[in-house]
Amino acid sequence: MLALPFRQSLFLVAFLLLFPLLPLHAATVPLSTIQAVVWVHCGNRQGSGTVVNGEKGYVLTSAHVVMDVSTGATALSCTVGFLEDPTARPVYLYRADIVRSTFQADGQLDFAILHITDQISSQGISLPFPSLKTDEFAVLHDSIHVLGFAGGQQLLFEADGSITGFRGGHIQTNALISPGDSGGAGLDDQGNLVGIPTRIATMYNADGSVANVSYELVDIRAVENWLDLFSPNLHDQFFTHADPTRFHQTAVFVHDTDLGCEDLVKTSVSPSVFCLLPNSLRRVFPNADAFHSWFPDFSTILQVAPEDLADFRVTGNVTLKPGSLVKFETSPNVFLVVDSSGLLRLVPSETKALQLWGPNWGALVHGVSDLFFSNYSIGQALDE
Repeated sequence: MLALPFRQSLFLVAFLLLFPLLPLHAATVPLSTIQAVVWVHCGNRQGSGTVVNGEKGYVLTSAHVVMDVSTGATALSCTVGFLEDPTARPVYLYRADIVRSTFQADGQLDFAILHITDQISSQGISLPFPSLKTDEFAVLHDSIHVLGFAGGQQLLFEADGSITGFRGGHIQTNALISPGDSGGAGLDDQGNLVGIPTRIATMYNADGSVANVSYELVDIRAVENWLDLFSPNLHDQFFTHADPTRFHQTAVFVHDTDLGCEDLVKTSVSPSVFCLLPNSLRRVFPNADAFHSWFPDFSTILQVAPEDLADFRVTGNVTLKPGSLVKFETSPNVFLVVDSSGLLRLVPSETKALQLWGPNWGALVHGVSDLFFSNYSIGQALDE
């Protein structure tokens, strides 16, 4: 994180005097867990990170640690520092490349994956690096332990609290989250990673400047869902689940996840994006939500001439990606999309939703206009 302005620095000091963070020597977190939380330095930005795959050297952090979000410029590489003594500064330094990153100003998409490459310091720790498993099923009032290099220091602190709510892909907590914690670890009592601290601009002034900033945890499931937009279950390359069977159990309901596009195209005369299929057919993405359920960004879209597109016959709209939860405007029911043709299966109860997707399941539901109801068909409900 960038250095805080003087007024914010005074506020942080006063806040820490009233609500002090726990130095790690006073904590009960095991050393192997502590060492999985690393110091991250990218350009002139400093934050925290968490090793999520120790064998391959993958580190999860916040996107605003690796990039200047005002310009979109991303650092060429980062420095990752491991601790030897939990109460001291990092001594084992490594260079890390940025593998993937994404940022949205609302904080819901604010994460990056780093890959550790070269050792910088004269000494290091042997592979595999210490790493953490993920738990996607945190529950309201569960204990939360936030670990990060708070206040822009190279010292690791712990702040304890509990989960107070779920909102839009975020986990709300009364544990203190401070500048510098971004990209660090939100842990449950078993030492599993449930979320990553991030900075959220909650209000803006008339001139567009930030008026109010809060810090919450991005639900770890949001990161995994984003990675899976690149290819099915890509997240398994980076993460290890504490309960892989439960996390993947929704896969038994999904028939196919391949849209079959040979190309994604648009023309200069319309913002619509089309999926070109074999045999000169095409499907239309009705809105950005449908598109982003299949693809993480617009980087693969080609621009073609309108006359070239005219040779492809429209066969209908693209429905949301299988595995998505949907709710139509005038119905209270929530459905699971199970194939690329838009077959729906009713989620019969909140109990079933909690079993399959955890307490934050509501944040995964896409609102769909009744105008697009005819794009879908309804099959058998999920078993209670």
